[in-house]
Amino acid sequence: MASGQYMTLWTSMTSFTSNLTMPWATSGPGFWGATAGCLFILWVTYSIIYAFCWSPLRHFPGPKLWAISRIPSNVSVLRGHNHLDMLALHKQYGPILRIGPNELAFNTPQAFRDIYGARPGGCFPKNRSHYVAPANGVDHLVCAVDNATHARQRRLLSHAFSEKALRDQEGLITGYVDTLITKLRSQIRQGTSIVDIKSWMNFTTFDITGDLMFGESFDCLKDNQLHPWIKLIFNSIKAIAFIGAANQFPMLKGLLDLFIPREVKRVGQEHFDLSAQKVDRRLESNMARPDFMSAILQHGLSEEKGQYRESERIMTRAEIHSNGFILIVAGSETSATLLSGCIFYLCTAPHVMSRLVAEIRSTFKQDSEMTFRAVEDLKYMNAVIEESLRIYPPFVTSLSRIVPQGGAFVNGHFLPEGTTVACHHYASYHSESNFAFPDKFMPERWLGSDPVFEGDKKDVLQPFSLGPRVCLGKHLANCEIRLILCKLLYHFDISLRPESTNWADQKAYFLWDKPALMVTLKDRFPDTCASSSQEPMPLFSE
Repeated sequence: MASGQYMTLWTSMTSFTSNLTMPWATSGPGFWGATAGCLFILWVTYSIIYAFCWSPLRHFPGPKLWAISRIPSNVSVLRGHNHLDMLALHKQYGPILRIGPNELAFNTPQAFRDIYGARPGGCFPKNRSHYVAPANGVDHLVCAVDNATHARQRRLLSHAFSEKALRDQEGLITGYVDTLITKLRSQIRQGTSIVDIKSWMNFTTFDITGDLMFGESFDCLKDNQLHPWIKLIFNSIKAIAFIGAANQFPMLKGLLDLFIPREVKRVGQEHFDLSAQKVDRRLESNMARPDFMSAILQHGLSEEKGQYRESERIMTRAEIHSNGFILIVAGSETSATLLSGCIFYLCTAPHVMSRLVAEIRSTFKQDSEMTFRAVEDLKYMNAVIEESLRIYPPFVTSLSRIVPQGGAFVNGHFLPEGTTVACHHYASYHSESNFAFPDKFMPERWLGSDPVFEGDKKDVLQPFSLGPRVCLGKHLANCEIRLILCKLLYHFDISLRPESTNWADQKAYFLWDKPALMVTLKDRFPDTCASSSQEPMPLFSE
């Protein structure tokens, strides 16, 4: 803004405020209205001058309105278009983008390492205003801002995701996947070969996660429908987006909370309450089984004279409630989303589907050969999963961090302490500066043999994050996804229905708002007995 324009604006403000000395403006509604108007103009003027003249981020490119206020970026999130907006802005302005008065976005591999990786003195802390704590106000693993709290919780929960735990959990997970195959086969035999495969992926992953977390299934596969609580979870995802937007404006939060629909708040509270009830029931059951809660009971929860105590080695019941709340979403919805996206893109690329099916069916002669260890070695399937994570990342947007005390370098630029920084997954993975043909589903890019993809910056793909806060359930999710995809394509031929041709055109909040994914299934083994429903294998023999 030119100096002449600033002078004109200041003259107008001076003229406006001088009217406040008039008798009519010294009291009553007119006075307060004029005062509010004056303060608003002062605030806007200061924001503009600071953003473009004084801010240490003034030299970074980006849309002017976004640099002045957080309002445009939050509107983008609430509209469900933030992933597309960020992609377009990076394409227009480059790899470093100013998206708020004190916020930068990046889309380079180096920025991912700088922001999320390990560093002397501790990793970049999370920005409290960008993370919504559960209804009880107690941080869980994902929203814990304090690095020490996060490290303690992670250390205690890590036992549930160890290699030994994964081996112990394989029988349970395989049992649910076998039940999925049996139920789909029954659907076909009943004349229903057209199914919403997205829902069946949710049925399976929620049943698995419910059993691992609470010691009881949601019975989604048994009932062929989502448990009512799961529907609450989907609605709470939008609630978190609304509440997160309100948190961006601390001074106005009380006022903005009034505009959050009562139904949105109710859904979030109900989701938490139901989760807490299931946690309590599992804690009181004292069942001996290698699930998440057994690891917490053994390593992280202690009782002394009837009261639960906290120490560096202990997780409180309130913290377990909070982590139960988030693990259900993180451990189920993300895997179901990836599987749905993978199936969609396989159906839209017949040559990829044919190659993957050939790899699976030539490797395994019978269903029982498919184990966690065996499916891990399928080279092309691993490439397909990597490409699915790139083109349709389950977590769409970003996990913001704050530059720590003393400032730090990010992507070669020194940033002052307190600056909010982030890398947006979808925008980074669909950038032409990172991948050749970024909007095409091409698993070959991960095989390392095609010169077309030599320039791909593959280390920008970090769907599970990296560093000290890398996703704790990464290996469990990979095993689960490989096994489900492998068994599905071993038993069935899958083709996309016309009504789902544009399935990928979706809104996204921090997760995708997925519509039905309609496919046609053809059973490869129509003579296989499917009259009796297979139940998950017991974890321990009686």
